[in-house]
Amino acid sequence: MYKKRRNRRPVIGLGLFLFFCMLLAAYFFLNSAFFNLQKIEVRGCVTIAEDTVNKLCGVTLGTNLLKIEIDRVKTKIEMHPVIKRVHISRKPPHTLVLEVEERTPIALVVSYSGYLAIDEEGIFIKQMDDLLNLNYPVISGISIDESTSPGDDLSSPGLEAALQLLRLMEKDFLANVAEIKAAKSYNLILKMLQGVEIHFGEPENIEQKLKIVKELLIENQEIINNQTVEYIDLRYNSLPIIKQKN
Repeated sequence: MYKKRRNRRPVIGLGLFLFFCMLLAAYFFLNSAFFNLQKIEVRGCVTIAEDTVNKLCGVTLGTNLLKIEIDRVKTKIEMHPVIKRVHISRKPPHTLVLEVEERTPIALVVSYSGYLAIDEEGIFIKQMDDLLNLNYPVISGISIDESTSPGDDLSSPGLEAALQLLRLMEKDFLANVAEIKAAKSYNLILKMLQGVEIHFGEPENIEQKLKIVKELLIENQEIINNQTVEYIDLRYNSLPIIKQKN
């Protein structure tokens, strides 16, 4: 029995030596030029250039693919105001894949310097100098700091109320809205393309209120329009109040 135990020691030692050699070989292989980055593949870009995303990531070709800090690259790219999020993955042995999701403008906020395009979260994307061929609703009455820059969150009670309203509007209804005055979250005012103002009040019972506006102004616009009506008041839990023009 003593001999058997003695014979096992060289076998165990050889096994440990081979295992160490395998680990060492794996280490040198994973850190070898075989995994050097040769290509950065950018997907999902619509308005932002792929070259811009490439530069934002800050990764140079020749870097070991397995040593790239994904979270750090993600943070750098998502600092761009147009980029909402980015999914990053490695595609061994030589490719890094960047899948970009851009922020989409849904409205224009009136500011001291013009119109600011924002997304559904109230993030300032870019300033719009040319409004031709732009079909976004305008939100006014929001206090904008002069130091505001792309990427800033413009959220305020009034803006959040206006965005909540926008999310529930159907496209055909939204096409008839010229402006949403949102100085106060509890007193939203819609200015329709026909020129009639809707005193919408708080963003509650939104679907019911929108239904009333649609029935009055869109389906009966020959009778109720800016020539006959000054405003429609939906702020109270009663029938709409229609202020006729004299």
